[in-house]
Amino acid sequence: MRSILCPADNAKSLDDRVESALALAREVNGHVAFEISTPFGEMIAWEPFGGAALTAQVINQARDDDRVLAAKLDAQLAPQDVAFDVAMTDQGRIESVIGATRFADVIVLGLGDPVIEEIVLGTHCPVLAIPKDVPLLRFDVPMMVAWDGGHEGARAMRAAVPLLRMASAVHLVAVQSDQETFAGLEAASYLSRHDIHAEVHEIKREGPAASVIETTARDLGIGLIVMGLFGKSRLREMVLGGVSRAMLDHSKIPLLLAH
Repeated sequence: MRSILCPADNAKSLDDRVESALALAREVNGHVAFEISTPFGEMIAWEPFGGAALTAQVINQARDDDRVLAAKLDAQLAPQDVAFDVAMTDQGRIESVIGATRFADVIVLGLGDPVIEEIVLGTHCPVLAIPKDVPLLRFDVPMMVAWDGGHEGARAMRAAVPLLRMASAVHLVAVQSDQETFAGLEAASYLSRHDIHAEVHEIKREGPAASVIETTARDLGIGLIVMGLFGKSRLREMVLGGVSRAMLDHSKIPLLLAH
């Protein structure tokens, strides 16, 4: 995970993302690419007869704001012992991030970012999602794989192997009802081939699965939860509720997400 992409903006969560990206880069001797995206094409005022007039004042202000943010990042990061660069693009945020993941191993986003779902669903790159005021500064912590037996969860687990190797302990947690059985031992066998020896917890579901995951994570002192996103359809999760929706909305622990 040496190529780290961190979208940058003026949101309050930026410092958490920056600190987490830098901490990961130090662990893996990596490089952080900070990307500032402002979709100038969306700042077009359409005229009645089909012409397009750029609102120069708005665009100039946006460009100035981007330059100020880039300069701030340069000044903040220059003293750090981490390789980095800061780029600006006039593409939309989702489009620019997905495009940049061609040469990224992981994306660092805020868990409350309004476009996090679209980015996870639109790219093959895992997303390290950081809750507000909870930067991930250490990686020698207990980590959890929230295992549901699905392809999304398996993909997240495979993507997380470099992080799981750093963990002080790995817990593979399967929350299941009487009608559900997940191949926890099979997943643990996969991890063992990468010299990751996970402790398997098969927990009977009583109440929402997300609550069981969160409670178990707190009890085990988990510093990172690895999970697939939207193993069921996103519409079904939005309407009926589900683990993905609940964890995106309420998790106080950093998540490593993949779809």
